[in-house]
Amino acid sequence: MVSASTNRPGIVRRAFFLAVLALVLSALAAAIASRLRDDLPGAWWIGHFPRARLGEPATVAFATRFDVGAATPTATLRLRADRSYEAFFDGIGIGSGGAAGAPVLEEWTLTGPIAAGEHDLLVRVAHPEGVCALRLALSFPGTGRREVVTGPGWRVDDDERRMKTGFGGLRYPATLWARPPLSVFSVSSSRRSSRGSTDVSTAPASSRIPSRAATE
Repeated sequence: MVSASTNRPGIVRRAFFLAVLALVLSALAAAIASRLRDDLPGAWWIGHFPRARLGEPATVAFATRFDVGAATPTATLRLRADRSYEAFFDGIGIGSGGAAGAPVLEEWTLTGPIAAGEHDLLVRVAHPEGVCALRLALSFPGTGRREVVTGPGWRVDDDERRMKTGFGGLRYPATLWARPPLSVFSVSSSRRSSRGSTDVSTAPASSRIPSRAATE
């Protein structure tokens, strides 16, 4: 007969394994719950680390270029910015906002028609401590087209002259952040701005976007 003391190492190993398994399952459940609550799935927070590390007031432009493929009657831009921002579609202003506290989700409806072909989306973000951050998704309701989201491939620049040239004039790849960096003097503004935050703007707006043919 095997004594209880002989079985003790096996019992300890099983208990350790079960504890680790419980921790893994708990973390997985939390990740899934966070994903389900995410109001901008697939979008990264992006910034510009060389400016952010200086801790000085700054304005940074973030931009991307994408192909619509076919003419689209409307698009919806949903974004969070830390802090104030101005958004431009093919150089045309479509909205501005931002709050002194946690960056809230804001939504803009772009009414076209939006012509087929390439387009530029640029957002200028200003922050008193230079930690400018942006997270957005541009979607095309009812068309089945893939969303345009912040992530790899976005460019950034802090030169005011280059900001006016659009995507082609920006020099640097955007820094990818899981969440915005903590502000030195305003921790609360960034602590609440991680992925999955539920603060939502109550003032949706729309912007008229002329077709490319109408602006040429």
